Amino acid sequence: MATPVKTDEGYVGVKFRTVFDQHEPPRAKCVDELIHWCRRFAEMGFVGKAMGNLSARTPRGFVITPTGTDPQTITPRQFVEVTGVDMVRLELHVAGTHEPSSESMLHDAIYHARPEVRAIFHGHDAELLQRAEQLGIPVTEREQPYGTPALVREVLCVVPGNEFFVMRGHGFVALGGDCAAAGARIEEVFNRL
Repeated sequence: MATPVKTDEGYVGVKFRTVFDQHEPPRAKCVDELIHWCRRFAEMGFVGKAMGNLSARTPRGFVITPTGTDPQTITPRQFVEVTGVDMVRLELHVAGTHEPSSESMLHDAIYHARPEVRAIFHGHDAELLQRAEQLGIPVTEREQPYGTPALVREVLCVVPGNEFFVMRGHGFVALGGDCAAAGARIEEVFNRL
């Protein structure tokens, strides 16, 4: 498990224990699609203090971007497949060689709550956070610390029936039946800004 390192942005790393059950990175088809959307995120300007995270469902769980990776230079070997999440013990079982995104527990909870969702994209944009309610975008009731069960519980209140929403004080989340649908939702919302 990586040792959390506090930075001037307030990021302290992952808040769970990672168990590497397999040290081979995932070979899922969705990895190429996720790389495409990581680079698209960079083009759209969602890369700053924190990129966010992108994932896609697999038969064993989901593939997700690793924590602290530059989306413009990410490679297939850096992706992680999360195969099990224990929210009580704050423990993730993974296949890969990198720490999974700090929001992996959130992705897992959304996939369990919405079986039809096959891709989850999370990013950050200050203007959208300020204008979300004005634009009619659902927003979580309370701000919660990233990577925590408290944030998961807050998000699960807005997940039913919403394909795009904002985590108060944090960032946006787009859901889709595939990566293209999740990405298209983001582009559609940002065309309205």
